[in-house]
Amino acid sequence: MYSIYRGQPISKQGFIDKLPELPARIEEDLLLEPLTPSVVTEAAHVLSKEIDQQKMVEQLAALGVPRWAAGEYVRAAVESLARKVLQKKVLAELGEDSFVWKRVDEGIQERDCPLGVIMHIGAGNALGLSAFSVIEGLLTGNINILKLPENEGGLSSKLLMRLAEIEPRLKPYIYVLDISSKEKEIISRLIEVANAAAVWGSDEAIRAVRQLAPPSLPVIEWGHRLSFAYFTPKEDDEKDLEGLARDVCLTEQLYCSSPQCVFYETDSSGELNDFADRLAKHIEYMSSLYPSAARPIDIQAQITWLHQLVKTEEILNEKRLITDTKKQYGIMIDYNAQLKASPLFRNIWVMPVKREKLLSILRAHRGYLQTVGLSCNSREFDELSAIFYAAGVNRITACGYMSKNYSGEPHDGVYALSRYVRRINKVTCSPSL
Repeated sequence: MYSIYRGQPISKQGFIDKLPELPARIEEDLLLEPLTPSVVTEAAHVLSKEIDQQKMVEQLAALGVPRWAAGEYVRAAVESLARKVLQKKVLAELGEDSFVWKRVDEGIQERDCPLGVIMHIGAGNALGLSAFSVIEGLLTGNINILKLPENEGGLSSKLLMRLAEIEPRLKPYIYVLDISSKEKEIISRLIEVANAAAVWGSDEAIRAVRQLAPPSLPVIEWGHRLSFAYFTPKEDDEKDLEGLARDVCLTEQLYCSSPQCVFYETDSSGELNDFADRLAKHIEYMSSLYPSAARPIDIQAQITWLHQLVKTEEILNEKRLITDTKKQYGIMIDYNAQLKASPLFRNIWVMPVKREKLLSILRAHRGYLQTVGLSCNSREFDELSAIFYAAGVNRITACGYMSKNYSGEPHDGVYALSRYVRRINKVTCSPSL
């Protein structure tokens, strides 16, 4: 794996050796002719056409990603780089000609302007995500410094290096450094030249960057979120249960939009158990279609430990565990409703809930809520949606579509590109009052 300095491959130590000259270099590049979204979209489009999808699938498989998952991931990644998709994203998030001066009043003009330099702290829960974070920074005309996440296998570096080779005008806007999060002195020196830090990851990662950043530096948080499914009793919910099982298995619950809990509206433990048994059958079937990869030993140890705790509480009729002989999945029933994280990797909490208590249950996690996979009768949809949105949920989808997205979709309730620009104005005469 290599790092990138101003669009050129370089060793980690070579990048570090250049840190003393980095502030002056960036000050020069900030005065370059502004980078336009069209330059970026054209380069990304060319990249999407030349990506060898089969080769990339093999690279991901070598990192332990199941082939079926690697194929789906590569297909989605290539589609997201297409010219029409990126143009639609820019138009949806920034509007038309956002970087062009527009008259807003007599003698007054406004336009969007890049923040300047964005320090990206990459997350490892989605391979290649860091490259797309940088592409968003490029679309908004910013110079981008990326700290690679661990265990990514160099995927983001390769994509960004090829992007710079396709369009040399992008080179001054791309820096990538492969360092550990523990190398705080180096990270701090990179943050010193930034106008903002975009952080992908856990609360701990965000907290660590805030400790290193000066008070004046905006920290753009793309933190972990909690998503869940919600079912009300209805005559036929098997299709929705199948969709929920697909949401669980296709993502291994690693995405912020993946369900970690499912609430079922009932006050009967018997009905809840029946619901959980039906969900288990669907997850077991999906697991046969989409086998999971080998889990890291520390992850498996955490899952085993939690399963044992649930089995212990099963004696007291407080919880119940459903799993298969191969321990491919876990349905963990908790007869007391509370939104909480699961250990992921096809392990999901199932809990009963009363609608009148739903808002307070969800409000306890405000700021962390993202997606709801909703299965209900049509007459209940508006009432439940109002509760979810009031609690802080950003997305409501049908089960089976929780991790599907569309070009220009808000991320965690905001447009990403709008956070990477600022609005500037110029006044050439006294405005009329």
